[in-house]
Amino acid sequence: MLYADKVATEFKEAGYNVTFLSSSSITLGLFTPAQLDQYDIVIWRTDSYTVGNTTYWYVGEQGNETYAGTIGIRTVAILNGMVAVNSNFFSNNFGPNSLTHVKLAILMSSMSITIAQALIAAGVQTTIDLYQTIDWTVAPPSMLDWVTWSLVGYLTTGNNVRDSIYKTIYNYEYGTYTESGYLPPLAFLGNGNLQIV
Repeated sequence: MLYADKVATEFKEAGYNVTFLSSSSITLGLFTPAQLDQYDIVIWRTDSYTVGNTTYWYVGEQGNETYAGTIGIRTVAILNGMVAVNSNFFSNNFGPNSLTHVKLAILMSSMSITIAQALIAAGVQTTIDLYQTIDWTVAPPSMLDWVTWSLVGYLTTGNNVRDSIYKTIYNYEYGTYTESGYLPPLAFLGNGNLQIV
């Protein structure tokens, strides 16, 4: 079973409806308060790219000139043929209390704590994020699959956010993750006692 299927199954068994969007179907239009605030839980797994001192996260949409005005204010860029956004995009587009319906955002990407800060300011109750850059030479993409699936597995069986992170890290270091690699530090912002079931 693929990563997305495992995660979707865990949520469905916990009583959630699941919408899974693959890279090519994720557009910049999804990243609006009107769209994201329709969800209780948002998981965004992406990669990042740094230009100068600015980190951008890939959206998934193929790059074009549609966003030329936004690109001019340096919140959106076309990198490697795909649309990418920086932290100012979130700060500029998600005002206070614009995401109050979202209980939890799981952000699996390098330095996603930067996005997490903007989402918490917009009203998301809790985020799970990574607060370092992922070194892909020692951390295979399957590691992020496993971490996400592990977190969701704990969350959907009654564990709170704090305990789900702790158990995921413990099992990575001492148990169920079998590939070698470096686990970037997991963290949360907001309510660590949040339970989703």
